[in-house]
Amino acid sequence: MLTMTQIHHIRYLAFHKGKSYKSIARETGRDFKTVKKYVEKDDWNDEPKKRKKKASKLDPFKPVIDEWLENDLTAPPKQRHTAKRIYDRLCEEFGAEFNVSLRTVQYYVSQKKKELYIQNEGYLPLEHSPGEAQADFGEAVVNERGKDIKGYFTKP
Repeated sequence: MLTMTQIHHIRYLAFHKGKSYKSIARETGRDFKTVKKYVEKDDWNDEPKKRKKKASKLDPFKPVIDEWLENDLTAPPKQRHTAKRIYDRLCEEFGAEFNVSLRTVQYYVSQKKKELYIQNEGYLPLEHSPGEAQADFGEAVVNERGKDIKGYFTKP
């Protein structure tokens, strides 16, 4: 492995002096493949190691929690389960069998609620430069002297 100073020297020779990989390899005493590798490399960050997903203590109880949260979709907002209520209910129903922390339940419920209650409606922020305006165009049916007349309007 080369030091950063050696790498910078190799790149300097390639980019600023315009030397070929072969001549840089001869001059620095490095292998041609090594020179090529460091000249062509753009991303110097190490790739982070991917974490292995471990089984959670909550896994056996997730279907029950999912069912409760899905049933809550039809319930009024004030009557829906909170993470604390779900934790208490799991403790009541499963007793000693349920040995999961409140924080673990809260994290899972938070993720699940985001997934369930996501709305696919988007919006675009309106930005107007000074001196510009926005107008909404519309149409309305107006009854004038017994006749229905379609009218168009702008709303500033």
